[in-house]
Order: sequence, then C-alpha cells, then structure tokens
Amino acid sequence: MSYFTTALFAALTLQSLLQGQQCSSSGDQEASHRGWPYTARYREKQRPELEGVAIVAVDSHGRFLTSYTSADGRGTSNVSDPVAEQEVHWDTSTKKVKIVKYSTPLEGRHSCWQSPWSVRFCAPTGEVQGAFCRDACYTERLAKALPPEKKGFLKCDTPQGGTAEDLGASVIQGIPAHGCRTTHPSAFGDANLITEAWSDEYGLNLRSITEDPSGKYARYYREIISLSRDEPDISTFQPPSGYEVVMQDAEEVPCKPPTAIEIRK
Repeated sequence: MSYFTTALFAALTLQSLLQGQQCSSSGDQEASHRGWPYTARYREKQRPELEGVAIVAVDSHGRFLTSYTSADGRGTSNVSDPVAEQEVHWDTSTKKVKIVKYSTPLEGRHSCWQSPWSVRFCAPTGEVQGAFCRDACYTERLAKALPPEKKGFLKCDTPQGGTAEDLGASVIQGIPAHGCRTTHPSAFGDANLITEAWSDEYGLNLRSITEDPSGKYARYYREIISLSRDEPDISTFQPPSGYEVVMQDAEEVPCKPPTAIEIRK
C-alpha cells in the first residue's frame, strides 16, 4: 500500500546480534509502552491515478489495523492481532481473507516469524519488533508493557546526510500540531527529497508531504481527515462476512534487518 514506507536498516555485526538474543534476563532491556487507542482517517495522493482514503486504528490490546480504499472503491485491509496471535488480510477485489498464524517463539532460538508477503523486516531478537514480526521475547515483552505515555511534540532531528528545519506550531483539523521540514537522500541515494511532517503531542502523524525537486519520484501527500481517541470497536479489526478464508503459516526468518543490497534484490 502506498502509505507504507520501506525503511532501510544498517547491517548488524554478529556480536551485536548474539548480544540481543536474551530478553529481560539481561537486565538492560528498555521496557516498551502500549500505544494509545485511536482511529484516524487520512486522505492520500501520490499521483492523479493514486488517490484514496487510509484508515489506521489501534486498540489498547495492541490490535493494529491499516486499511486503504482507492478512488475507484477498491480496498485492502491488514490487521495485526497479538491477542489471537495472528495477522488478517483481506481485499475487496478477491473477496478473500488470509489469516496468518504465528508459531510459538522459543527462547534461545535465533528466529523470527513474519507475514509471507510483508515488506517489513524483523529486528534482532530482544529488540522491539514491528507490528508484523514475532521473536522469542514477544510474549514477555507484551506482558510487561507499560501504560501508554504522551510523547509530546517530536523534535526536528537532522537525518543523516540531510538538513532539518523547525516549522513551529499550527492547527490541523482542530488538532494542535508541530511541524518539521527535512531534506534527505532517497532510500537508494539517487535523489534528494524534501519532507514536511506534522504531528500532535501523542506523536501521531497528521500531515506528510514528500517532494522530489528532480522529478524522479512522485509527490506524496497525506493529511488527516478525522481522529477519534476512543477505544475502537472490536469489529474494526474483523473482515467482512461472506469472504473466502485462506489459512497460512508465518514464515520463519532470521532475526536481523537486511542490508541495503538485500533490499535492492
């Protein structure tokens, strides 16, 4: 989906990978916080033919929904459900629901599990994983997660090889926001991009604009339409009735991010 941006991760040394295999028994693992529940609707536009509405929803149990509906009505939805230990994916074109069940991670095993079609990459064991990864520390990390915390407005950090400008305060859809403008190389280093990002005091992105002065990459625009901080109803994370259900198992992969060369492949 267009609103997911693939991140580049630096390759880790074998020593640092092995050091990350332990969970909290090492005593130096930073506790993670549960996220605030919310439902956000965004308007997205990348090119005239790529325009639609995205929905992101998170509940207090860690369920995470991303949904995108294009201007012609076609839609895809993806759910990460830590309660049911599964992912659920469906789209309106095929009328199919794919349910990916996670295996039970084993302590000391240098493996992670991710969706068969995921473009995300699992972090080393013991580090906080993305929404679509599991490792041997997952159950312990979930049980010991702290209550949500308000992050405050994000700082305008300077990206590697780029610049940062603080745009100050504004209001977007009635929500106080703080903005940053950065210049940074593209993922493959073939262009210098300009990104303007605005977020609220919870750290939630409200507006993103990325442009390429050279014209190699299309302009990307995303702005929030509506936001609810109420707990999403459980039906938000469930597929429509009447769809064909296909069961799959998660893929076992190394607990390490790929190098830039691996991503290019």
